[in-house]
Amino acid sequence: MSELSAEPRQSDLTDESKVIQYLRDNPEVLMAYPEVFSSLAIPHKTGGATSLVERQLKLLREENQSLKSKIDELVGIARENEELNQRFHRLALELMNTDQLHDILAMVQDQVQTFFYTDFVCFRFLPGISEAGNILDGLYLDVDSGIVDSVKPWIEARKPVCGQQDDKINQQLFGADIRIGSSALIPLYHTGNLGLLCLGSVNADRFGLSMGTIFLQQLGELVSNRLKSLLQAG
Repeated sequence: MSELSAEPRQSDLTDESKVIQYLRDNPEVLMAYPEVFSSLAIPHKTGGATSLVERQLKLLREENQSLKSKIDELVGIARENEELNQRFHRLALELMNTDQLHDILAMVQDQVQTFFYTDFVCFRFLPGISEAGNILDGLYLDVDSGIVDSVKPWIEARKPVCGQQDDKINQQLFGADIRIGSSALIPLYHTGNLGLLCLGSVNADRFGLSMGTIFLQQLGELVSNRLKSLLQAG
């Protein structure tokens, strides 16, 4: 059996020679490609110990990679926000062109579920809210369950409430057979309190206490403004 040779092959030496000669003839090439130059590992011999120069270069590379990751993350967030802004714009246009209450409710539920990649979206109105037809039947909060007293402070605060709620509240808002891990509850109001636009997820981390609520609040204001001419607070 022949032994494997540790010596470099002639073809490898030839290729290396070509690269070396090219760099000698074109010393500016690495400056034209800084991302290649910054990834090179250039040893600085100091009798077997790692030199300060090497350590500094290593730290700079790690810091550069960390900054690049953060920039990529920020760019991703900016793109998501831009997409969300475009969807809000389309929703606003469609709401202005829709006069029927049931169409408005269905449109908001369908689009918001897509906007926020959530599992459940529903409206819940206070018992005193009235409208011309029977569109809100089945969408009222049960006055005898105590849920009205639980959610009324949230509506009056005019700010979305995100996080995990107890099972009793989830069942009253989303239904007894639906398991909710986390939710975003958006107040609906104009001159008076109307109710809530409820977003629910099976994921316990989807709507966290620390998440930003600017888009949620703007959504509530947009929908409330469209509903104010179609609903009356008792």
